[in-house]
Amino acid sequence: MTSYEEILESAKRLFSVERLQLADALLAEELGFGMWRTRADVADAEAYVSDLREKDMRTPDGYMERVK
Repeated sequence: MTSYEEILESAKRLFSVERLQLADALLAEELGFGMWRTRADVADAEAYVSDLREKDMRTPDGYMERVK
């Protein structure tokens, strides 16, 4: 198993742009929708949220709700 120190030293040898890409990839895994990565219904987070909002704007019979 690779130790934290070995991984850190490997990361230090990356170019700045590669470090940012690595940081972004790690954060995406851990934060936000990263915790939902095994659920197929939220694989496309933007579409999932859009669908939730669309459903919330409709009445049970499917018509658009009126502004209250």
